[in-house]
Amino acid sequence: MDETALQLFRGDDSAAPPLPVRGVGWVLKWAGVMAVLAAAAVILVAFACQLAAERALARAAAAGLREASLPRATEQTVEAAIRRRLADSRTLGRATQVSLAKAGDRISVGLAVPVAAILPRWLPAVSWYDGAEIRFRTDEQIGEQLGAR
Repeated sequence: MDETALQLFRGDDSAAPPLPVRGVGWVLKWAGVMAVLAAAAVILVAFACQLAAERALARAAAAGLREASLPRATEQTVEAAIRRRLADSRTLGRATQVSLAKAGDRISVGLAVPVAAILPRWLPAVSWYDGAEIRFRTDEQIGEQLGAR
């Protein structure tokens, strides 16, 4: 038989160092650490999704303003330009609410999307995002009123 195996089972007079014992406290401590890491990962993924959606909304709003500056722009063409820009993400394109406001030669584009629509399906439902929205608003002065022609 192996000599080291025999040393493990000898009495108190053995010269072998004591074996580490991992009890319930050790398991609970590491389970808590893993739970905290998992929660942090969920929060970071949700934050990254929100940042990506906000950038996409900013690009779409800029496309809408460019369309609005064209001479024959209407509310429908501006919204279509915004929807085309958001077409890369199906859920973002469908869930986004577009609001256009015009006052004289100023046009304002407002976009809003529920946070739940941009989070991946595999991400567990997080209660603090219920009813939350990402809103983006931008405005610009244009030469003519929207739909004047």
